[in-house]
Amino acid sequence: MSGDQLSAAAAVVAYQAVTLTELRGLFDQAEFDLKDVLERELRVSDTLDSVESEFDAVRARLQAMGVLVPAQESQSSAMVTVSGEAPSYRRYAVPIVPTDDDFDQLVRLAEARLDLLGIDLTRDPLQQVLPAGQIARSLRGYAEEHGDVSWDKTDWTVVLLAGALATLLDIILVRIPQGSTFGGKEYPGSPLTKWLQDKDRAQDIHARFFKRFEKLAKVPYDASTTWATGGRVSGMSSYTHRLQSLGHDPALGFLYGVADLMHGTGTYIDKAGRLVQVPATGYDPVDLITALITQVRHLLSDVYTPAGLQPPFFSLLQLGQVGSPFALDPSGVKVPWTEVARYMYKNGYDLRHFFTMGITPGVVSAIIRGYWLLKSYATGGMAAQRKLEHAKLTSMLLLGHSIATSGTLLKTGLVFGMNPAALNYNQILAMAPATIAWFKEAIARDRRISQALEKEWELLLTESEGQSWPASRVTNLGRLSI
Repeated sequence: MSGDQLSAAAAVVAYQAVTLTELRGLFDQAEFDLKDVLERELRVSDTLDSVESEFDAVRARLQAMGVLVPAQESQSSAMVTVSGEAPSYRRYAVPIVPTDDDFDQLVRLAEARLDLLGIDLTRDPLQQVLPAGQIARSLRGYAEEHGDVSWDKTDWTVVLLAGALATLLDIILVRIPQGSTFGGKEYPGSPLTKWLQDKDRAQDIHARFFKRFEKLAKVPYDASTTWATGGRVSGMSSYTHRLQSLGHDPALGFLYGVADLMHGTGTYIDKAGRLVQVPATGYDPVDLITALITQVRHLLSDVYTPAGLQPPFFSLLQLGQVGSPFALDPSGVKVPWTEVARYMYKNGYDLRHFFTMGITPGVVSAIIRGYWLLKSYATGGMAAQRKLEHAKLTSMLLLGHSIATSGTLLKTGLVFGMNPAALNYNQILAMAPATIAWFKEAIARDRRISQALEKEWELLLTESEGQSWPASRVTNLGRLSI
């Protein structure tokens, strides 16, 4: 649809809204029961008919007796008032609506009517017609029934501050997993990840808590070299075999790893990005419960080894030969994501650094959720009201995470010279649930409002069958439509 057609349709819709608003105002002024008035009029009419019949009978007798009876005055002369002037009535002129399906004529009529009323289509027509007091009452009632999701300056400030602070921590604290030279320039690693990956500390934790699981959690997807897979999985080495094994993925492992345990197979992604399943020799398949227990034990036995485990879903970056915006050497040639993922994992991009990266989305969520709760308590908001206004919280979180995600992209490109290890994978993953939650709450809110509108229309239709429309119903409908 072109812009001119949209403008014409908007004019017609605005014209209709203004007309309905005027009619609503007339209904608000009508403080009587229309049905009762009609019934009274019918009773009066019946009485007048009876009296007129008696007058006719008397007039006939008088004429029979030779008495001259004056002629009956016409109905129009009886309508003349004592002062001799015709009575005046305040009437609402119903606008003429074209009936020949001429849309252009309807548009011209609407524009002329709106121009006569001084309505500016660039602003909300209802707010130009309704009294300020009625608008305020409608907005208050709307907020009470459906929650106030509008943003004020403080809301904007908090969201922008949360996104900016998360970006700052991403640059200063998260950085890259390990200090390294990239593009001829040396970059420092994350101090927190360095502490988590400290060799002596990792060996101590592994020996104290997880080493005993190594003998209890033998799995069929733990081939460490290409030779161990019969040459079917290219690019396998002792340092990349977990990245290439979907069973070692902290998230996908509970699907592929458990399936491999139950079928005695290993599922891998080779260096070319192809998914390969290899039968394991000397391994007996197990049942579902045993497979789940073994999967948990095996992941725990690997998490504090030098290579560690890859972040959740990170193995999927190796599928196919999808191009990336990153070059890993001075030649400047862009390499596919398969090679980028291998480079990142080899340079400390493991599950421990994933925990470090969680600081960024955690700060966004903590600041925005904390502010939202404090504001609700300060204004006396109850749990039911917070539930109605949850759509506002999800929209604030979505914008906060969007700012932080943009920040990590700028950090990667501007601060760390397009080093892919500077990407905050945790923050990027946080965008998915934030977006889904916003869509879910927006749809639920629209559904609640639609149901309320349908209920009001049903009540109006039910009451209109035997009574006039109460002003309260018209007010409720107007509030829901704002």
